[in-house]
Amino acid sequence: MHASLPSTNASLGNDKMTDQVMAAIDGSQFSEGVCDYAAWASLALEAPLTFLHVVDNHPQTAETDLSGNIGLGSREHLLEELASLDEQRAKLAQEQGRVMLAAAKERAIEAGVAEPMTRQRNGTLVETLSELENDIRLLVIGKRGETAHQASEHLGSNLERVVRTLHRPILVVPDASRSPSR
Repeated sequence: MHASLPSTNASLGNDKMTDQVMAAIDGSQFSEGVCDYAAWASLALEAPLTFLHVVDNHPQTAETDLSGNIGLGSREHLLEELASLDEQRAKLAQEQGRVMLAAAKERAIEAGVAEPMTRQRNGTLVETLSELENDIRLLVIGKRGETAHQASEHLGSNLERVVRTLHRPILVVPDASRSPSR
């Protein structure tokens, strides 16, 4: 006969992992609303809250391809400079993510959540959420992300892929942050 204790840390056993409210934040105009709704859901469900930020470095690599426009002698030097810039971008993105997660955690504490947790991962949002799916009781996500500046009435492409991929309840947060009720 085994007695199982509820896990309060994401790195420990899997007994209560699906009791977690996970909030995906990215620094978009929806992030504050996601924080507020996630805190509300965490308190309403009496479930732990984890804020997730995913650093996706792939879009920067496709910005420009100058390799065909430069001479043979300067190509190696330029590629080294581009690699250095990519490394700097990645470090800045990691730091920006840490700052964003700290602010989200503080906001949740102010809303009454006892011990919100944070996670930062590299990769794509859909792949990361798919890997963490067993940890999620409820996913809270914004209607669009930080890269969806146009088409303000449309849903973001990440949201559509997340909804199609995950088999968990998803709370989609609108632009304006109104206090959740009920």
